[in-house]
Amino acid sequence: MKEIPEIKLVPVPETDEAKKAVGYQWNDEAGTRHKLGGKPNRLSMEEYPTCKNCGEIMSFYAQIDSIGDDYDLADCCAIHVFVCFDCFTTESQLNQIL
Repeated sequence: MKEIPEIKLVPVPETDEAKKAVGYQWNDEAGTRHKLGGKPNRLSMEEYPTCKNCGEIMSFYAQIDSIGDDYDLADCCAIHVFVCFDCFTTESQLNQIL
């Protein structure tokens, strides 16, 4: 398993429609937790998936947060993406991180 250094991602909506889609009326944290690498919010290493091809623990690659009120993922969840650097297999999970 490789550990990737954390790289924060900041959404930059380019249209008026996209600007209206970003953010929450009642929550200032959700929608701001996008990142590559590091450690996933509120997920322990024991919960990392194992590669279906080789059985190795997969590396955490990205966390994609909910976008906003109109595009919320199951009450402010985030998508966690994992990759096996040996097989280049990927897996994603939807997890509650608040």
